[in-house]
Amino acid sequence: MEKIKSILFSNKVLHLAFWVLSFYAVGSYFSISSEIKIIDFIYSAFFHVPLLVLVYLNLNYHVPKFLLKERYIVYLLLSAFNIAFAYFLHELVFEILIPIMPTDFYMVSFTDMDVLLTIFAIYWAVTTLLRLSKSWYQLQHLEKEKLALELNSLKMQINPHFLFNSLNSMYSLARKKSDKTPDAILRLSNLMRYMIYEVSEDVSLAKEIESINDYLDLQRLRINDDAKITFETIGEMENRMVAPLLFFPLVENSFKHGLKGEKGENYVKISLNNNKKNLLFHILNNKGQVDDMEESKYGGIGLENVRKRIKLIYGDRATMQVNETKEQFEVSIEIKW
Repeated sequence: MEKIKSILFSNKVLHLAFWVLSFYAVGSYFSISSEIKIIDFIYSAFFHVPLLVLVYLNLNYHVPKFLLKERYIVYLLLSAFNIAFAYFLHELVFEILIPIMPTDFYMVSFTDMDVLLTIFAIYWAVTTLLRLSKSWYQLQHLEKEKLALELNSLKMQINPHFLFNSLNSMYSLARKKSDKTPDAILRLSNLMRYMIYEVSEDVSLAKEIESINDYLDLQRLRINDDAKITFETIGEMENRMVAPLLFFPLVENSFKHGLKGEKGENYVKISLNNNKKNLLFHILNNKGQVDDMEESKYGGIGLENVRKRIKLIYGDRATMQVNETKEQFEVSIEIKW
């Protein structure tokens, strides 16, 4: 089925279909009787000579070399020349070429100049729009592929330091024969399973919340007890779907770059509010003292990944705001349902 679909929508088949339809339409339009005769198709064939030159000069040279490179003035000037050249070629075919051909029929161009130029302009405009729509489709396809690659990469980007610290904390709990050990192992297992296997499509908000809670609990194993970590959720979560791992990089960044203040001053505050109109996500954490290298890269790939994903997936229905000071870092996301 996919092979048949690829053949039907291949460039050669689409071009052939376009010209067959055009050939028939021109023959019908210029037919001098109620029935289409052989002479009408012969006329249509000669009429298409300048059309072919006009269209493929535009598609293969003018559009990619000038229009797609945003050289609009040059493109418009060349397009005007292209249409004028098509008119000259039309006159050449019907006034010079056809009369010297050894045929039994006599054929002249009985179309006014303004009508001819209008027809050529229509073919130029239609083929340009088709070419632009194809470029737009290809761009969207590439963006979706890039998004899929970024998501797969994100799924596999479980911070090595996080894994190491979590396992080290579990080892410490195990040595102490703490009752928290089984729960910590289970949460890490759930988080890894979710990241690797369960995020190929949209997931429920409840699943996202569960993964964030597992991450927070694992982080609590390694940070000081005086750090204030809160995660507040408001509204119905089960029946709403959201792009997977959309908020996770922001939560990870808050622990990677934040919580560096004095004892008793560290905090990560997260809230998720879902209502009938929109979804509001907010995260705030303190920064404390960071070196110049870390400060210049705050947010890093994760922040940009989230920004690109919400733009591509939700378009104008989503906004993302980032506020940063020397003391704290804040991110807010709104998604309109």
